[in-house]
Amino acid sequence: MKKFITIMMVITGLLFFSFSLSLAAGSNFKFGYIDLQKVMALSKQGGIAKQKMKARQDKLRGELQKRQSEIAKMKEELESQGMMLSPEKRQEKENEYQKKVRDFKIFVSDSEKEMKALQGEFLKKMLKELEVVTEEFGKANHFQLLLEKRSGIIYADRAYDVSDELIKAYDKWAAKNHKKK
Repeated sequence: MKKFITIMMVITGLLFFSFSLSLAAGSNFKFGYIDLQKVMALSKQGGIAKQKMKARQDKLRGELQKRQSEIAKMKEELESQGMMLSPEKRQEKENEYQKKVRDFKIFVSDSEKEMKALQGEFLKKMLKELEVVTEEFGKANHFQLLLEKRSGIIYADRAYDVSDELIKAYDKWAAKNHKKK
């Protein structure tokens, strides 16, 4: 059974390869590749996503610094006044300090999760939009094949890189489609 599957995979691969060669031999065959990371980084939508991520990150960083300074102040007070406090009052302050430290660690963890989720949300949205834009771009420019640079391409002549054109098409598409919303 394994031999049969292996043989079928080899035959399928050879058929696909020969079909690709026959298409490539035709004068109408047009292909290109895109650098998806470049498109996402340099497009206007990518810039907007970066700005929103940075704004949220800055807000979280501000809250983090505020909480850190509160903890440092509590620790300093505990160390300076600790000997003068009654054992019960000292224990109360230490418990309060430990609670702040736990809350801080939870806040850091939640903030990291929030940023990852936000990044995933922007990435998912952009990939969905780029799928539509790439299809429209490919059809409009009569491509039979568009490949993603990091999906198995080891070498390709830069003449076939259409990333910059796709960035322009994506920016134009986004300007048109995001105004409707």
